[in-house]
Amino acid sequence: MLAVSLDNLASLHVTATRSFSDAVAATLRDGILTGRLPAGAQLKQDHLARHFGTSRAPVREALQVLTGEGLLVVNRHRGIIVAPTDPDDLRELTELRTMLEAHALRLSIPCLATDDIDHAAALLAAADEAQGNPIEQSELHWRFHRVLMHRAARPRVLAQIESLHVAVSRYLLPAWTAAGLSYGWVASHRELLTLARRGQGEAAAELNADQVEEARARVDAWLGKQEIT
Repeated sequence: MLAVSLDNLASLHVTATRSFSDAVAATLRDGILTGRLPAGAQLKQDHLARHFGTSRAPVREALQVLTGEGLLVVNRHRGIIVAPTDPDDLRELTELRTMLEAHALRLSIPCLATDDIDHAAALLAAADEAQGNPIEQSELHWRFHRVLMHRAARPRVLAQIESLHVAVSRYLLPAWTAAGLSYGWVASHRELLTLARRGQGEAAAELNADQVEEARARVDAWLGKQEIT
């Protein structure tokens, strides 16, 4: 059994618009995506409820949400555990992202307003300046992509893309934290912004697909090194 400490998890942040279950889910999600809750770690409802100072009900709801996102799985012998990393899973996520994000970009980019482009440019600049803070950088990076896709007028497609982003982040963030940005990351994203500014949805979709595949290859190589060590 993989022992796991909850001491380094962030404290719950409950607001008028965020319930205890939402706060627990957000805290555990952050722990998984940053590697503080590693693959295979067992999560027990009673342990989590004591740690967070709440009842089992919001913990149970939070675990159900994260299981639905693919971050947790139910193991027959060990109960709920953090989902194992799997190169085949990463490849499938990459294939789905490539198809859906390309579709959204083709639909969205011709409809982007000047304000959208300016917003995307500001987010990209902020992501470039946030080096050394991979969590903030990752969030800004995703917000940049979200702006480029948000005019697609396909709410179901965009919802699926958001779900895929959560699932793939558990692979990307630890590798990003350990190895940093890939060579040419800034230049390729500036090129994506230029294509968006020109309204070239098809070219942007092709470049985005290249970026997604390049990220998969880097993470795949990084996972291989973890297995060796």
